[in-house]
Amino acid sequence: MHHSQQRHQNFTEIYELLRKLCKSLAGDRYESVLKGATQLVINTPNFISGGGSDESTIVARIGQHLRSRSAGDYTLFQALHEQMSAYTDTKRRAQILEFLMLMANSEGSQAINGQLLNLNAELRSDVSGGSLPVTDASSRSSGADSGSGGGLSSIFSKIELRSRSTDNVSSGLRIIPFKGGSSVVQDGRSSTTSGELSEEEGLAASNNLQDQLIQDVIYACTGIQGKYLRKHVVTGEFKLDHIKGRTLSIGDAGMILQLAEVGHFHDRVVKFTDPKSDCYMKGNFGQGYIAALQRELTQYYGMLAILQEDLNRQRKERTGMVGGGDRLTLKKLRLWLTSPMERLQWLAQISESCKELKGGALATIVYDYTANGDPENRRLAMELLRSACIPLQQALIRWLIDGEIIDPNGEFFVEEICEVGFDQLWHQKYRIRKSMLPSFVSDGIARRILVIGKSINYLREVCQDKTPVKARNDLKQCLENDMDSIFSTISTTKLHQLIDNAYLNTSKQVLDIVLGPHRLMDHLQALRNYLLLGQGNFADILMENLQAELDRPASEIYQHDLFSILAAAVRNSFSEQEEPEVLNYLDVHFLTHYEGESGWDVFGLTYKVSGPLSTILEPSLCRYQTFFKHLWNMKHIHFILSRTWKCQTLAAKSLKSLQSLIGPIVTRVQLITSQMINFVNQMQLYILFEVIECSWVQFLPRVNQAKALDDILEAHHQFLEEIRIGIFLDESSQQIINTLEHIFDTVRKLEEWRERFYRLCFTEYEARRAYQDQIKQTERTGDYGVTTEQMLERDEQAKTFEQHLATHQTLLQDIGNEYENLVGQFLYQLAISTSEALRQLGMRLDYNEYYKHRDRRLNVPLTFQHIRMSMAANSFRSRKAASSSMLY
Repeated sequence: MHHSQQRHQNFTEIYELLRKLCKSLAGDRYESVLKGATQLVINTPNFISGGGSDESTIVARIGQHLRSRSAGDYTLFQALHEQMSAYTDTKRRAQILEFLMLMANSEGSQAINGQLLNLNAELRSDVSGGSLPVTDASSRSSGADSGSGGGLSSIFSKIELRSRSTDNVSSGLRIIPFKGGSSVVQDGRSSTTSGELSEEEGLAASNNLQDQLIQDVIYACTGIQGKYLRKHVVTGEFKLDHIKGRTLSIGDAGMILQLAEVGHFHDRVVKFTDPKSDCYMKGNFGQGYIAALQRELTQYYGMLAILQEDLNRQRKERTGMVGGGDRLTLKKLRLWLTSPMERLQWLAQISESCKELKGGALATIVYDYTANGDPENRRLAMELLRSACIPLQQALIRWLIDGEIIDPNGEFFVEEICEVGFDQLWHQKYRIRKSMLPSFVSDGIARRILVIGKSINYLREVCQDKTPVKARNDLKQCLENDMDSIFSTISTTKLHQLIDNAYLNTSKQVLDIVLGPHRLMDHLQALRNYLLLGQGNFADILMENLQAELDRPASEIYQHDLFSILAAAVRNSFSEQEEPEVLNYLDVHFLTHYEGESGWDVFGLTYKVSGPLSTILEPSLCRYQTFFKHLWNMKHIHFILSRTWKCQTLAAKSLKSLQSLIGPIVTRVQLITSQMINFVNQMQLYILFEVIECSWVQFLPRVNQAKALDDILEAHHQFLEEIRIGIFLDESSQQIINTLEHIFDTVRKLEEWRERFYRLCFTEYEARRAYQDQIKQTERTGDYGVTTEQMLERDEQAKTFEQHLATHQTLLQDIGNEYENLVGQFLYQLAISTSEALRQLGMRLDYNEYYKHRDRRLNVPLTFQHIRMSMAANSFRSRKAASSSMLY
């Protein structure tokens, strides 16, 4: 049912189209012609069915049929089909083509030709009022005898004639003849034979199509859509027009699509030069890169202008339409566009890799492409790199010659921190911006470049020395004329050598000023002597003089009151008679205090420098203060133990009468005190000599060998770092320093216990002496003795004293046990340390292996026993090797 309805609908449409065609060709006499044509369609076996073929299939069948007969017919058919495509939709066009195919069928071609030949006279009189002559009879007979190719060609000729009749009436019309077909209408001024006109018109149509395709390709090369080539909305690639593209042969379609890729690459490159595009590159490096892209595009546009000029000339020169060798064809165009396509493709790939990058990061990506194996691609990438690095060249000249940075977009790999003042110029004002450091600039060269400009600013702004850099003109000239050397991975180029020379010259200039007039080493020596407690008995004198003040609460102590005590301690420890210059820089520094803290908790020293030295030493002073606080704390513990031992020695003589009661306790406290004194002494010797003194001895040769200020600062930093690790202030020694602090707490507990104990003992001693004095007094008065009440009171006091002694003895035992446990833990932590110096320190602390026998962990391998055996074996092997070498 549905098939019948569709078939009926097709017949209706075909009849309507056939009526319009006949009316267009025959005019008022179309009814007779329509009747014959309708009868022909009905009687044809292969009439159009409801499920007809699509347009592309019909065009392919017609093309195959025409190519088997004449190439000129096929070319003309393509041109006519293209014109028809502009005025009809796809569905109607397919029906018309299938209808014409049926009319050209071998069974009905002769009848159709007869009808068309009879139509000639009617058409002639209809169009030109009978002024157009009809071809001769021989032409009619040959047309009538022709095959289907002639019939189909004639039909299309009449369609073209009618479509152009309005424009061509004034100059005369003709129905285009074809090889093997009949000429229906001729121009009155032309008498060319049928075969010759067919060949000439076919070639003209072919050349015209070639020119149109070439024009479309040239348009596409600049990103413009043409007649046959359209842009894809999403990808931007060029595709064939869905209507006109079907009229092209497979070869032509493939050729123009291939050439249109140049336009796609062109569009991908152009968007990086468009300020309105999201891909537009920002910054000075980006602008240099864009300038290189624009130069490439300018050369590319010049080539397209030459191609367009050639195309315009061959359109005007009619003689070129006869197929001369100088014509611009698609094949020649492909030769022209091969190299530009490769360059544009390479430019697009590099540009997309650099998207959203700037400065040194952009230069790094472009530089990576210079390693390509293709010489042309490598040369193109190098041109882009040179152009993009012009701002780098200018920035290097300003920085290396004048120490200036003009970098509004943050692209230079040397960064200036504007918020930092010149008092922190050397350490914080300038730094390397890693993200902007090009890969072709090594870290060593970058550091030298940083130091050169930093030294210029340091000399000019801090030292007020405006002496120009030596050989600055040579360096500037090399940067201006031989910038390619900066891209070299070889460090022996002239530019690299000039940078090294400028680095050495500026560094020497800075060193001469810092080590000379400003005496950097003298200040470092003063820091070691006073903040690291290396100046003889300075710390002992200072602590002895400050004891009374620092025992007070921190809130009651004023900083300026302690400076006179500090100055006296410095003078007493100074061997020369003149006023020590260090007093101009050394000062008392108090930490922030909290409630309940004493002066010992907040006291510290600081070292004040100004001018060039302040810029250099300021970052290190806080570390010196931290070290001083740690060393001062240990010195205070030693001072406490010394005072405790002194008090015990003096009390032993005064409390001989109580020896029977307090003897065991005093013996125990003296033992614990001696253990603590040995521990603290060993710790002080280790820190002051093995850590600080040894590090200082290693630091001095590095200073003497330094070629730049940074070499001294690096050696100084290493010196401080070794001290930080040696006194257990690094992260890996956190447990050791915590245990050490707990050990020091037991010393403070012992000090508090000692004060209470001897206060108790002297109270008892005074009570006994008062009791004896009272007895002696009664003897002088003759009373002889004391009362019972006084005796009971004395007995009660003695009993209470004994009870307190027992309590103090228990507390002392707890303090001793806690101390021994903490020392054992501390020794174990030293034993498992990876540092050989710490393990040897542990052996010195446990010189008699007392703790080794108490703690089983110290008996396992990799601790004391294993280490001692290993050290003994190594010593034996060393002596044996030495003896062998002496024998030989």
